[in-house]
Amino acid sequence: MKSRDFLALTVGFNLLGGIMAGLLVGFAFDKWLMEGLFKVKTFPFGLFFFFFIGIISGFLNAYRDLKRIE
Repeated sequence: MKSRDFLALTVGFNLLGGIMAGLLVGFAFDKWLMEGLFKVKTFPFGLFFFFFIGIISGFLNAYRDLKRIE
């Protein structure tokens, strides 16, 4: 594969990886708050917050890679 094709492929991995990491961190954060010392039920809010953080970071990394392709 050409290096340009490889950089284009990493754009998709950046998007998917950012979203998956955000979901994983959000789920773990909510689980930690519910089962930890605090016993606070925050299930959908932490998941949604880190999901959107993951989307933003995925698009930011994809944008940086696309700027390198040009």
